[in-house]
Parts: sequence; C-alpha cells; structure tokens
Amino acid sequence: MAKGKREARPPEGVEFPADDTGRRSTLSLNSAAFQASVAKVDSGMASQIGQDAPKWRKKYSKYVVENVKLSSRSPDNALAIANAGLDYLHDNMVFIRNERSMPLRMAMHEFKSDSFATGTIKGGARLPKTHNYEVPYKNKMLSGDDLLVQIDRWVHQGVIEVSCGHALNEVARSSEWLDLSGLHFVMLGASSAMGPFEFLVSHGANVIAVDIDRPHIWKKLISITKSSPGSITFPLKKPQGSQTEAELAENAGCNLLTQTPEIRNWLMTVHKGKQLVIGSYAYLDGALFVKLSMAMDAIAKDLVESRKNTALAYLCTPTDCHIGTPAASAVASRNNRSAPAWQSVLALLGTGLRRNGFRKAQSDDGSVYHCVDAIVPEQGPNYILAKRLQHWRAIVTRDRGNVVSSNIAPATRTLSVVHNLSFKMAYGGMKHFRPLEVFDQETSSAVMAGLLVWDLKCTNSAANPNTELGNPLCLFTETSFHGGAWRCGHKYSTVGTSAVLMYILTEVLVTAYLFLYNMLQFFGWGYVAYIALSLCKAANFDLGALASQSPWGAVALPLRFFQDLAFMEVVHSLLRMTSSHWMTVLIQVLSRVLLVEGIVMTPEAQANPFIYGLLFAWGITEIVRYSFYGLKLLGREIPLLTWLRYSLFLVLYPLGVASELGCVRSVVYNLPYWSNDQVASSAFVKTLGVANAKLAVTVLYYFVYVPFFPMLFGHMLAQRKKILGGGRKGKNKSV
Repeated sequence: MAKGKREARPPEGVEFPADDTGRRSTLSLNSAAFQASVAKVDSGMASQIGQDAPKWRKKYSKYVVENVKLSSRSPDNALAIANAGLDYLHDNMVFIRNERSMPLRMAMHEFKSDSFATGTIKGGARLPKTHNYEVPYKNKMLSGDDLLVQIDRWVHQGVIEVSCGHALNEVARSSEWLDLSGLHFVMLGASSAMGPFEFLVSHGANVIAVDIDRPHIWKKLISITKSSPGSITFPLKKPQGSQTEAELAENAGCNLLTQTPEIRNWLMTVHKGKQLVIGSYAYLDGALFVKLSMAMDAIAKDLVESRKNTALAYLCTPTDCHIGTPAASAVASRNNRSAPAWQSVLALLGTGLRRNGFRKAQSDDGSVYHCVDAIVPEQGPNYILAKRLQHWRAIVTRDRGNVVSSNIAPATRTLSVVHNLSFKMAYGGMKHFRPLEVFDQETSSAVMAGLLVWDLKCTNSAANPNTELGNPLCLFTETSFHGGAWRCGHKYSTVGTSAVLMYILTEVLVTAYLFLYNMLQFFGWGYVAYIALSLCKAANFDLGALASQSPWGAVALPLRFFQDLAFMEVVHSLLRMTSSHWMTVLIQVLSRVLLVEGIVMTPEAQANPFIYGLLFAWGITEIVRYSFYGLKLLGREIPLLTWLRYSLFLVLYPLGVASELGCVRSVVYNLPYWSNDQVASSAFVKTLGVANAKLAVTVLYYFVYVPFFPMLFGHMLAQRKKILGGGRKGKNKSV
C-alpha cells in the first residue's frame, strides 16, 4: 500500500449489491429497480430500460416520467409498480455484518436482539393554553392575520397550490390542532434541517429521536427539548441512570445504516400501545441517500406491519415528476406566453430555457392527469431513486389503511444543497423567474410542519386513507408547496443556467457595482466634510469668523458633483437593484439637489453661514450611511457603525433641516427669476407684490417640511428601535 493512503474500510450495514467482479454499481441497481417496477405492467418499457441501462445517468429522468405516466393509468398500475419496485429493492439491496452479506429483507428478519437502552428527557416549559401557528419568513415571524395574508399571497402568486393554502389557513385558525401533547413522533434523522423537531416539542409532542451518535447533535436536541413543553425519547448505549446531560449526549444515538435491525427492534418497545407517526427525514448525499432511504424504509415497513395504526410522514421534493393540477398546467402555459422578453433572449442564446409543458396521461377510466416534470438531472439518479422509493412506500402504506403524510416541500437553502456552488447560484437567481421562490430552511420547516398537522388532524386530508383519490399518486398532488415549480412558465430543470446568469448579473456584478458606488460616495462626502473641517480649523472654530467667511467657493464643485450623483440611487431603485421605492428616493434626492442648485444660482445665498450646517449634517450622515451599506454588501457589520447609523440622526437630522430652512430663505429671496419680466408680470406676483410673493414661496417651502420632518424622523426612530432595540435586521441591499 502506498505511503499515506488509507486502507478502505470493509463495507458494513446497508449496501448496494456486488457484481461478479466485486464492484458495487449504484447505476445498475438504480436502473434495475425501475425496470423491475414496471416489468409486470409494461414489459415493453421494462425492455427499453434494460437497453438504456448503460446510459442510465443520461436517460433516467425520461423513465421516471414514464413511470409516473404508467402509474397514472389506474390505481392498480400505481400500486403494482410501487410494490414491485419495493420488493426488488428489499431483495437486492444487502446488509453486511462481520463480512457476511445478505439481502436487507433477510437481515431485518434475522437480527432480533435488543441493543439499546432508552433515554427520556421531559421539557420544563408549560404547555400553552392557546397555541399559535407561526412561520418565520423574510426576517419576520408571521402569525394570525399577517400569516393568513402571506398564505393568500403565495396562492395568488402561484408559489403554492390552492389546496395547500386552504390547509395552512385551517391550521392557522385551529389552535386546538396544535396541541400535540398526545402524539408520538418517531423522527428518523431528528436533527434534519428540514425536519420538524423544534416545532413538535414546542407544541408538546413526544418525539422518539433517532440520529447518529454525535454528542453535539444530542446536546442540541436535549437543550431544545428542556426549554419546551415536549419530551424526547432516544436510544442509549447504556442505561440512563443518573447520567448528566453531557454524559447522555456522549452515549446517545445510533447508526441507521449499520444498526438498522436493532433500531427497528428498539422502536418496537418504546411507548407501547401508542400510535406512532414515523417521519423519514434523514439525508446524505449521493449513493448514501439511497442506502439511508432503504434503511428508513425497512424500519418503517416493519413498524407499520407490527404496530397498529402507525402513520408515516415524508417530505417530497419539487424536483421530481408528479401529477399536478389542471390549473397549474394552464397557468404555466399562460406564464410562458407572458414571460419577459429578456427570458426569450436568454433562450435564443442557448441557455436551454424551455416551456413548462405538462405531460397528459390518459387513465383507464377516461380521466386525464397532468404530469409535471420538474426533475433536475444534475441531482442524479440516486437522489431520484431515494425519493421514489419513499413515494412507493407512501402509496402502498396508505392503501393498506394507514395515514400517510407526504407533502411536496419547496426548494430550500439547506447547507446540504447550497454547499454546491452551482446550486447556490441557481437558487440565488431563481427569483427572476416568477413565481419561483427559494425558501430559508426555517420557513420550509415551519410550513411543512403545518401541513403535517393538517394531515394528522383533518379527517378530509389526502393523508387519510378514507379520503378518495383518483389515483394513489394524487397523494402528492394535494397541498403541494412546490415553490412555483409547477406554475413557472419554464420547465424547472431548464431554468438553472439562466438563473445562474441572472445571479451573476444581479448579485455578483450588481453587488460589486453598488459597493464601488457606495465607496465613491463615501470618499466624496468624506472629502466635502474634510474641506469644511479645514475651514473651521483655519478660523480657529470662531463662529464670528466663520459667519463672515463662506465655504462655498471651496466646496461647491465636490458638493454639487456628489449630490447630483445621488440621482443614480433613483436608477438603482427603478432597476430593482435596491429595495427602496424609487419615488421615496427621488423626493429625498431632489429636495437636496434643488437646494444646491438654488445656491449655485444665487451668489447672495452662497455667503449664508447655514451652509456650514449643511456640510456637517449631510457630510457626516453620508459618510456613515455609505460606509454602513458598503460593508453590508460585503456581508460585514461593525456594531459601532450600526449604532452611529441609527443614532447620529437624532442630532444631525434636526441640524440638517434647520440648516436647509436657513438656506432656503436666502435662495428664494435672491433668485434671479424675480427680475424676469414674465415672472414680474404674472398674476401671482402682481397680486401679492414681489416682497409678499417671495415670502409666500418661502412659507410654502417651509410648510412642505412641517409634515415630512416628523414623519421621516418618526420612521427613523422606529428603525432605531427595531435595529438597536433587539429587532431583527433586514438583509435587503440599499443604495
């Protein structure tokens, strides 16, 4: 063995089968599973899969769609395909222990011994009398009417299906549904980013947590539980006894891949007589996900068969092929026809953008199903098989009379996804292809937990086996939170390249440009303030001397240039490069520019000592503001700078307004327009006289400030309280 090269560990636990050469091919198993699933229903398709097996990585998505279409023909087809696929996987995936390999199905029958003690932690918080359904979204915690409004907005935007909006509305209105103290949830992958662990224990649920034996994971789970009204039951390497929390964390946990039978055995013994809801939430990349899904499936299968009324819970991916809704199909076509012209240009440039055309599937009873293909081939055949076997288990289990919650979750910025740079950039650019929306994991976890509650509490939910569905696959149609994938005008898998380009353009290039703009303004206003300070220093800060010495000649050029440059901020708003409304920005910029240009036009106003107040109020404000936003664009924040940004206005804003008003009078009274014959002969001037007309214009200008000053000052006070008083900071770009 070469120096420094580690010897490969012998395979252990759930594994892919080895061929005659000892090679464990993931693609061979993958294609064979799909082939076996359809063999008895459509031998022709099975034969085609066999022929394309050597090119499976490129061909797999086509056959996933065909699998769904074939399943759509009848409920019998769907169930036969699901059962055949699952049987093949359980008979061909293997379990290895002590260098002995056997089919996974056999291993689950052979290893019946217990190997875990049981740990229990009960939370110390009281169960609230009234439960509120809360969803964190864009730096806000939505509940009540605010949440209902947002749900309605998602429905109208096409981010979720109507049935999903209805379900979430009902959960938000049904406080009694959120009392989960009588329910017992098995979480396979309790620490999963998308899993509902924190939601469940916060509403009093009893969670049986299964996760890898890593102390930091269990410290977090135990800590969350202790501050909640819920409880956690978990496997231990030795009896709980008087172990401390730290010791419990060291001894807690298990390995789903290598201890699959023992985990099943342990789960058979916990909370006997209680109905279990088994959620399969664990995730690993690539081929490991297939092995993990098989391990979870083997556990769930046996528990469903052995424990009465066991329910199952899954999270489906939108990047799959599903039976969609006729409405989603129609809206997708409409959105394609009305797509912005720049998207058509991107398509012509070879980015691969294609129309989101649903595939129609005729069923044996004459019904037409609309199959939406949102598979992203780059995710690979292993990912799709891992999710597909969950679909198969879901419909087979529901058919036998068990409740099965299996809802489509939106694209989510989990670490396991965005660690891939291409996916991160694609997710960042998808917002430009409406109604696509990518969610933070806190939002996704909360909405999917809400849909889980709906499925378990509402007797009319699709999860309930007594609810009639046209086809078993319609289980995944109802309450779909697909994040716009179904209703986007472009096929989801073809948006990626264009989304990456838009991300580079709008996030990378625009961010770089905005940073440079902020830095230019920062140094510009710094120069203006430096000139003003130098003049004050030269006059020894003597107010009398300063009043007789105008700073205008020294600052006019840079002041005018950098203030006029601020018109670019209106352009930034119009192009949606920043979050501020363009009209608000225009008013703010225009009020300053008009004053500066007025001073330029009136030599008498240039000697006004109030100009010093303008220079210091504007200069210091802009130095702080532009540096604050410049660093924010880089993802940096300096606490002192944040405090200055939201505190200096308490002094500088009144100083600036007073200085502006002081300059306005000298500008208005000395404007050269008053000597213009047309102005002098106007009805306004002739009626009031020149002196009174000047006074009237000045008073009118002052009155404009009267309502705006307290309004804007109050807004800044509210912002200060929000930012410095414990409120959550917004993340939108500014300037």
